[in-house]
Amino acid sequence: MLARAFALVGKVWKRTPNMSASTSPRRRSHLPPQPRHLYHTPAQRDIFSVEQQLLQSNSGGALPRLDCISKQNWSKQPNTGNMENSAHAALDSIRDTVEGSFDQRFATLKSIGEDRVNDDELELLLKKKSAPICYVWCDPSPWMHISEGIIKTLCVNKMVRSGCKVKIIMTDWFARINHNIGGNLNKMQTIGLYNIEMWKAAGMALDRVELVWLSDEINRHADEYWPLAMDISRKTTVHRIKRCYGRRDPFEEFTAADIFYPSLQCATILFQKVDIWLLGMDQHEANLLAREYCKHIKRRNKPIALSHNILPNLLQYPEEEHRRNPLLAIYMEDNEVDISRKIIHAFCPPKLVEGNPCLEYIKYIILPWLGKFEVVRKKEDGGDKMFLSMEELTTDYASGALQPGDVKLALANSLSKILQPVHGHFKSNSEAKNAVEGVKVYFLSALLFFTFRTEMEHCFV
Repeated sequence: MLARAFALVGKVWKRTPNMSASTSPRRRSHLPPQPRHLYHTPAQRDIFSVEQQLLQSNSGGALPRLDCISKQNWSKQPNTGNMENSAHAALDSIRDTVEGSFDQRFATLKSIGEDRVNDDELELLLKKKSAPICYVWCDPSPWMHISEGIIKTLCVNKMVRSGCKVKIIMTDWFARINHNIGGNLNKMQTIGLYNIEMWKAAGMALDRVELVWLSDEINRHADEYWPLAMDISRKTTVHRIKRCYGRRDPFEEFTAADIFYPSLQCATILFQKVDIWLLGMDQHEANLLAREYCKHIKRRNKPIALSHNILPNLLQYPEEEHRRNPLLAIYMEDNEVDISRKIIHAFCPPKLVEGNPCLEYIKYIILPWLGKFEVVRKKEDGGDKMFLSMEELTTDYASGALQPGDVKLALANSLSKILQPVHGHFKSNSEAKNAVEGVKVYFLSALLFFTFRTEMEHCFV
C-alpha cells in the first residue's frame, strides 16, 4: 500500500511550470511539503535538545543530523506573548485607510509587481477608473506555500487599500486535467475552501473581496470561453506552448492536456472583464501568451498583470536534492519545530546577498508584515539590533557585521510569529477544522506516503 501511495503522490502537484524570471539565479519552485496539519498533534519543542550554536555556526545548511532550536534558545528571542496580532492589525489598517491620492494608489499597486509593471498602462488605467476590477489567480492546493499565503495576502490588501474591486478566482475547473486528484471537481473545490480558510487566518480582507469559482464562470459563459480558447490554440504554435513550461523534467511525460493547458489559462485571463490581474511569477508565461494573442488580433484592452514574487528554495542546489525534500520551503502549516528545522539547513553563506534565500524571506515576508527585523545577539557579538529597511540589513550582512547564524535565529522566530495566528485559527475555528477534515478525506493515500517519508527524513541529511 505504501508503494502505491508513493506512486500516487510522487507526481508534481501543479501542472504550471516553474519560472526563473526573477533576479535571483537560484531555481524557484513549489513542491508539496509534508501535510502535517492533516494528521499530527503539535510538536513539543522541549523534547528536542540542541545548542544555539547549531544555527549560529551553520551557513550552508549541511548539518550532520536533523534537529531544531531548543526551547531555551527560543526564550532568548523577543517575547511573543505581548505581540500584537499581525493579521488583525493588517485588516484594521485597511479599514481605516482611505483610497488616497493618485500618486499613493499608483505607488501602492506598482509596489506589488515592482519593475515588472508597465507604468504607462497602469497610470492610464487609474486615471480612467477610480475602482478598477482586479482578479487574483489561485490554483487551489492542499499544501500552501508561504508565498501563496502571506505574500498574496499582502498584495490583496494593498489592492483593496487602493480602492480596487478585488475578486479571487479559484481555478477549480483545471482539476479536470490534474492527475493527482483524478479530474474530480469536488475535490478541488474542497481544497479551495481550505485555502480560503488559510487566507482568513492570515488576515486577508476577505470581507471586501469577492470569491469566484472558474467552473461556475465557464458554465455561465461557455459561449464566450470556448471559442476564445480554441482561437488562442489555433493561433499559437506547439513550440510557443512548450516555452510556457520552461525547464521541464525530461523524464516527465508531456501529454495532450499539457499542450492545451496554456491556451485555457490564456482564455481565463482574457474572457473576463478585468482591468488588473494579480499573478504569481509561475503564471508569468501565461500572461505573456495572453498579451501576444491580443497583439496578434489587435485587441487594445489588454489586462495589466501585477506579478508578485515567489520565494526561492531554501537549499543551495534544489535540483540536486530529492524533489520531495521537506526542507525546500516554508509552508503555512509549519509549526515552530518545522520552521526551525528548515531554517537551520537553509543556504545562507556569509556576506553573500544576491541569491540568498534567507535574505529574500526577510525582504518579501518579514519586513512587509512586521515592519521590522529584530536580531538578538550577545554583547560581544554586537548586541541586539533592529532593522527597519532591507538596505540597512544588506549593508551589514555584506560587510560581515551581521552573521548568518544570527540571521537564521531571528528569521525562524519572526516566521513563527507570523504563522502563529494561522495555527490558532485552525485549532479554534469550526469552519477551519471542517476544511481540514474535508481535505483529509481526499488525501488518505497521500498521508500514508508522507507518514512513511517522515520516518525516512534522515536520508536527506
